[in-house]
Amino acid sequence: MYKPSKRERLQAAVEGHSVDRVPVGLWRRFPLSNQSGSELADAEIDFAKKYDPDFLKVMHTLPLEMERMENPEDWWKLRPLNPESGNFAARLETLRILRQNLGLDMPVIDAVANPFSAANRLCGNRLLMHLDANPAAVRHGLSAIAISLADYASAWMDAGGDGIFYILDGAQLSRMPEGEYADVFLPLDRIVMQTAMEKGTFNVLHLHGAGLMFDIVHNLPAHVLNWSSRLTYPSLAEARGIHTGCIAGGIDETTIDKKSPVDVFDEARRAIAEAGANSFILAPGCAVPANTPKDNLLAIRSAVEG
Repeated sequence: MYKPSKRERLQAAVEGHSVDRVPVGLWRRFPLSNQSGSELADAEIDFAKKYDPDFLKVMHTLPLEMERMENPEDWWKLRPLNPESGNFAARLETLRILRQNLGLDMPVIDAVANPFSAANRLCGNRLLMHLDANPAAVRHGLSAIAISLADYASAWMDAGGDGIFYILDGAQLSRMPEGEYADVFLPLDRIVMQTAMEKGTFNVLHLHGAGLMFDIVHNLPAHVLNWSSRLTYPSLAEARGIHTGCIAGGIDETTIDKKSPVDVFDEARRAIAEAGANSFILAPGCAVPANTPKDNLLAIRSAVEG
């Protein structure tokens, strides 16, 4: 019997075709001194070989190399970064090592935090305060960040990456009104994702957090939509009535480290039953804890094997 490759399995899921089994995605952070290059690549390679996910999400945590924004007017200083230098270059070196060791069948995507998240880090989580004080300056800086991220996404694909895992933060009702996110930040998300979709074949849109503005962000350009469906609206079943594309989720990342393998297996099977086997990838809603037992992660893989 013909066994599809990981790429073929994911493509079938994205296009809504029947699959030999539900694809699986797994990712976690690693307690490393160097979050790039050979040290991170070695950890990701070991993880991929141990748990055999259908794609590898690289857990880069390197920040944008932009100066700290102390005052609202400081945002005028920002300019787009070179996508092949500094921390971006370190990320691309990780990809080169991964490709050498994992071959071409393993789709590899990189974690990319959205402009809201990146900008908020530059100013000590005072972004919305700065935006109120000097909207023109902050919008200028946000545009430079969005261009930097879009250019990097393009460089990642040129270097052999398959897509990005776009972490969309800020679109939570506890953060700001929907209208403000739609006006200021949504166009920036669209810039990055449209660029990623031009070259990438497997781009995942991750809606971070709870109390999501799901209705205004779920249709951004992407191949797959991921969110913490066990923790916030909508559930997998509810999402099927809203979003027409491929969805990924079903595993509660906040409790997987505390459950038994049997409980994880049962949760995975319930997720497949709720979402349906087509246009679905079994995955956590966010990164699983670093101390998650090995048998619990293997239970997720076992749940799709029939």
